[in-house]
Amino acid sequence: MNAFSCAVMMFLPDSYAGLTEVIVDITFDFLFAVAFPMLTVIYCLSSFRLDYAKLSINMEIFPLGAFEREASVIANPVQTDIIYKTLKSLQISSVLLLISRVGVSFVVAYRLYHAVDLIRNPDKRPTRLYPRRHRLSVAFFLVVVVGLVVFVEESIRTSSIACQAHPECAVKAHRWTIVKDGSLTQCPCRALIDGDIAPKSYAEWMAPVDVTAKVVQLASTGDLRTVKLTNRYLPVLPEELRLCREMQYMSLMYTSTERIPVWAKEFVHLEYLYIEGASNSSLLELPDDMFKDMSSLTFIHLGTHPQLQQLPSFEGLDNLKTLVLAVLVSLVELPSFDSLYNLERMELTTLPTITTLPDFKSLQKLKTFIRIECRLFTIESVRPHCEECDARTHCKIQLDSFSAARNDVLWTKYPSTRYT
Repeated sequence: MNAFSCAVMMFLPDSYAGLTEVIVDITFDFLFAVAFPMLTVIYCLSSFRLDYAKLSINMEIFPLGAFEREASVIANPVQTDIIYKTLKSLQISSVLLLISRVGVSFVVAYRLYHAVDLIRNPDKRPTRLYPRRHRLSVAFFLVVVVGLVVFVEESIRTSSIACQAHPECAVKAHRWTIVKDGSLTQCPCRALIDGDIAPKSYAEWMAPVDVTAKVVQLASTGDLRTVKLTNRYLPVLPEELRLCREMQYMSLMYTSTERIPVWAKEFVHLEYLYIEGASNSSLLELPDDMFKDMSSLTFIHLGTHPQLQQLPSFEGLDNLKTLVLAVLVSLVELPSFDSLYNLERMELTTLPTITTLPDFKSLQKLKTFIRIECRLFTIESVRPHCEECDARTHCKIQLDSFSAARNDVLWTKYPSTRYT
């Protein structure tokens, strides 16, 4: 559009060229700084649907800590992923991006002021910026326009053909691809979403569809950023997933995954990790240094892994907001919480072998702490200050989600541990 407008401007009379050029520049800056973000938010609000009635039922039936209470379980996974990526594009995630966004806003404001001044004072209007009726320049801009249109159209068409055999690919990159006949590994897939949240028979539940080959095919281009599988069979993460260095979201629910490979620590952009074990197969071990470089990770859920005895060190999880550990009945101990200084929510459910917790001193931002079945539970840093309270009271303290108003009382009573 910008190239086409430049070509049109070269044919405008001199009396209109200067002001028109300023207005066109303002329009493009306004679209980039204001209109597109607004349209993005409007699109998300209008397209997202959530069954609030079903969520309300789940909230009443299932206990605290149950994953069925999470809205993400009910929400349409394709909608969720598209909206997540759309809103993420608006996020200011670096200082450079902040400076550029603020800079564009200042430029728009200045150009609006300048345009109003030109309208009020015609004598100040500048002469044209582009040469008048310069046919070679016009031809160049028109060639750019045609080339871009052809490139975009072919990118959309060929990527759609490459992904036609993969209905599990919910989101794909639009890339000009020379598709080979019969090829199943050229789809530039960004989001692999597949699953059955309501198996209709016992056989479907106990013997789900094997998706290993599908994961291999869609990971071969290295474009995958989201993998969400529910009630599918994926015992081991295939080597091809290692190519997907921009992986951000991984949810494996009832996939019978037993081991996470050592190279999983290379997913340094991972933000969301959800692994729920199946009734007949679950995680046996995790790499010791899996989280070392995952500073972008904000959510971890590890549930129903009865044979998992040890968790990786939490060192490196500087931005973790939510930690959920459930039904880890063989877990020997919990790693230190010293690196989790941004943690806001912790849920510990059915950890019968865990009788002590690491020190809570670094969890200054913790807002919600849920502990289920904690009658054998004590906190090492709290016990010296808690001779007057019995086990039941101690349990109640751990189960409560305290408001900021009650924090001062707890902080005074338990100076080594802070709850909010």
